[in-house]
This record gives sequence, C-alpha cells and structure tokens, in this order.
Amino acid sequence: MADWQDFTRALDFAVEHLASDPDPVNDREEADRSQYVLRILAAVAQSSTLRFDPERPAFLPMLETVRYLGAAGPDIDYDVAALQPGGRYVVRGERGGATYVGIAVYAGSGESGATSIVASVDVDDVAAADGSFEFEVAHPQAVRVIVRQYFHDRSTQNRGRWTIDLLNAPAHGSMALPTESEMKARVSNAAQTVRWNARLNTLWTPDRRQYPNQFVRQTSTDIVAAVPNPDVVYSFAWWKVAEGEALAIDFRPPSTNYWALQICDRWFQCFPDRRTNLNDRQVEFNPDGSVTIVIADGDPGHPNWLDTGGHRIGTAFFRWLHSDVESQPTARVMTLSK
Repeated sequence: MADWQDFTRALDFAVEHLASDPDPVNDREEADRSQYVLRILAAVAQSSTLRFDPERPAFLPMLETVRYLGAAGPDIDYDVAALQPGGRYVVRGERGGATYVGIAVYAGSGESGATSIVASVDVDDVAAADGSFEFEVAHPQAVRVIVRQYFHDRSTQNRGRWTIDLLNAPAHGSMALPTESEMKARVSNAAQTVRWNARLNTLWTPDRRQYPNQFVRQTSTDIVAAVPNPDVVYSFAWWKVAEGEALAIDFRPPSTNYWALQICDRWFQCFPDRRTNLNDRQVEFNPDGSVTIVIADGDPGHPNWLDTGGHRIGTAFFRWLHSDVESQPTARVMTLSK
C-alpha cells in the first residue's frame, strides 16, 4: 500500500502548504482554504476513477469540478484525454457555437507541473463549412490533449461535440479491467496532482507577489506549469486590497474576438458561482473606448464590478485571444465611501 501512503503524504503536504501562506487569512479566506482542499480531492477522484486509457481514448469533460482549480476560466469548458507517447490519434467532431474552440497537445510533466505544448490548432483553421473537423496528433512526447471552448454567453451558444481515436490501436477483445499496476499508477498520479494543485501559487509567477496590483505580460512559454492556452496572451497580477478599499483597473482592449478578466484567490481557486469574471461582451465601455473594471468586496455601484468575496489578496489575469495589448492594464487603489 505504498501508493496510498504516498497519497496520504500528498494530502498532508497540501494542507500544510496551504496553511503556510505568508499573508494572514480572515474567516472568509480560512473557509475557502478548507473548501479548496476538498475541491482538489473531488477533482482528483473524478479524473482518477473515470476511464483514462490512452489505447482506448475518450474525452473527460472537466466542467464544474475543474473550473474551481488552477485558474480555470468560468467562460471555458475543458475536455481532456490521455495519450500514449508516439501514438497516432485523430480528434473528430462538430465545432458547435462557442466563440472559440482550440486544441492543444501537451508533453509529460513532473511534480512541478512544468510541461510543453507540442502541437496546437484553432479549430476554425481546420473546420469545414458545416463545422465538422479532423485533427491528427502524433508526437513522441505527447501525453494529453485538451480541447477548450470559450463562451461569451453559455445560454445562447451550444457546446461542440468530438471524439478521439487511436489510429494505430492494437486489436482488443472485451474491455480490459484495471490491473493492480494500473491502479497503483493512478493513485501515484493522483498524489502528484494533489501536490501540484496545492503548490500552483508557488509555481505560477510567485515572484510577482511582492509587486501587487502591477500587471505583466505572459505567454504560454512563460507559464508552462499552468498548462496554458497557446492561442492566448495573458496579463497577470497579484491583487491586494485592505478592508474598505477597492482596485480600479484601467485598460484599452485590443481588437480581438474574445478577452476577459478573471480574478481568483491566492491559491488560484476560482469561483464561477460568484461575480469573478467579465468578458468583452459583458462590460460597459468608457466613451473613449477604454474600460475600467473595479475589484471590490461587495457591489461598489460600478457596472464593471468583480467580487473579492471577502478575500484581501488573490490573482487576476486577462486572456487576450489571438491578440495582445499595446500597454499593460494599470491598477489604482480606491477608498470606498461609507
């Protein structure tokens, strides 16, 4: 049972690491920190117990559970499939009505989560007029593929549908049951994933924490530990406000089919059930074409408002799809009127 002993050590590590955060926590942050541990366990249990066989590949829709972890975007759906390095795969499907559909293929990673993108495509570049598409994947280091869908409005845009097949698959009879060695490997991978989620805020730009409220440009090569989207340029910042303060973020958006600002807590935990994300079709623009978004604990009376949910520190980042800003967004601390 050494594999399970390692898993329990990973859980202990996660709790201790989250508890050792250098900034103090209030009651709200303490509650969300405990909730984060449970969300990590829920996501790991889901991904580890469903079929994840690279010889019989299938997409695992990472919907509600995963959108709480790793700064996953509330506007984004993620479908993940395991790959066998050196295998030849084909992803086939119908694009659907999302604003953007992209496929990215990733190499393996260690406990740091560091990985590399070995292939990618914007599905619009390979889709037929009726929205159908095929994309072949073959790389000696490929271990997983993620299909991302970005939505401006989930109530009016339908999801796409796709499957994945191994083209050089061996002949199989009936579905093989999991073996002891396979289950040990799953438990070991689950332990690694627990550690990765607990440590993400020390893997994704930890040096920027000492410069709160200052945005910097990042690309997928800058943040490999975060499993990023190669079709996106990011503007990233740690945000920090005291009680009675708000943060106003000013910027001039580029010409693009999609951009959004998302805020998370200090552990890159997301809250799709709170007002923590605004995209380009949801904001109200200033008369000169610029945008101001206000981050505050409670509604400050501004149309472009994002809710800290009682947190005093966290992370924020813009996603600029197939685009970039000429100058980074600026942030200014405001005192809220009583």
